[in-house]
Amino acid sequence: MFKIKNATGGYGKTVIIRNVTLEVKAGEIVALLGRNGVGKSTVMRYATGLIPAMEGSVEIDGQPAPDASAKRAQMGLGYVPQGRYVFPRMTVTENIAVAAASNGHDHKAAVAEAMKNFPLLVSKANDLAGGLSGGQQQVLALARALAIQPKILLLDEPTEGVQPSIIDEIAGILKRINKERGISILVAEQDLDFCLSIAERAYVMEKGSIRLETDRDSLRNDKALQQELLGV
Repeated sequence: MFKIKNATGGYGKTVIIRNVTLEVKAGEIVALLGRNGVGKSTVMRYATGLIPAMEGSVEIDGQPAPDASAKRAQMGLGYVPQGRYVFPRMTVTENIAVAAASNGHDHKAAVAEAMKNFPLLVSKANDLAGGLSGGQQQVLALARALAIQPKILLLDEPTEGVQPSIIDEIAGILKRINKERGISILVAEQDLDFCLSIAERAYVMEKGSIRLETDRDSLRNDKALQQELLGV
């Protein structure tokens, strides 16, 4: 469904990630874990085409991904970056409509679907996105990503700066869209509890590379590994 093969990349001449290989199968939720600074966000930016590949490749549905990030989105790759990046001077409704229209989808239908899936946004529909709380902006960013009707959704630190009640809501939303719409999800996170609540498998990064791949139960039960690689 979605593969990153032997990815090496970074910024300018500085290499941040080395020989990263991972896979998300159809209908699967996978976590990319690691301490701050190990390269998780760089993997996500590599996957979306926002930084050039020094080495390696990305596949979407078995096809080589084009270089341009916009074309990867058209192939079904959705992305919620760290820091949310909503359009602050647009309303909630406009944020969702623009995302849908940019990928050739019916913007009115996308807004209606978002309001059904994200009740938290209904009362904020005509508010400027810049006035929302951090958690509300994160939910809006997720709604915008879903408006392009992705097959695979990448989320970078979706719980950062978000209050626990909204973290629980985000977890519920992700599990629901995964089950109901079959969207595959790769989530880069430091919050182990959040990842254990939604992901079936996990890759753990250390110093720019994948240290290991593990299943949820093994990771949950290995306290020594949690302390060594995640500091929890």
